[in-house]
Amino acid sequence: MKTTANDALELSKKFRELSVTLGNYRFENWGEFTAGQRQQLEDQEWTLLNYASDLTTMAVGITLDETQTTLSKIHDSITKAKNAVKKLDTIRKVINIAESGNRLAAAIVTKDPSAIAKASATLYQKATAKKT
Repeated sequence: MKTTANDALELSKKFRELSVTLGNYRFENWGEFTAGQRQQLEDQEWTLLNYASDLTTMAVGITLDETQTTLSKIHDSITKAKNAVKKLDTIRKVINIAESGNRLAAAIVTKDPSAIAKASATLYQKATAKKT
């Protein structure tokens, strides 16, 4: 299935929102992290923002294989990740979610349907896991 420009823009918005959620979490819990952990989160935020920008630029032509994944599943994974970040009490889980979000964004930008399906499932699993 070929996404529309609106679909790509919506994905861009979702990744940007996830990045903002990570940034808010980092600042709200600043004193709980080491300098290295803060830097890891900031790096993940910027990577997500860059992917959001790439998706805006590539608004037309992103190909998704409908039999492996759907936009609704990707949206659900990102939403679960955002919600999980807001409720987390361990930095490792936040970093795992951020890394998984970046893998999903990379898969979408590279138009790799197999990687999109795998990354979406991984992000969902990381966002809903009870333990890190």
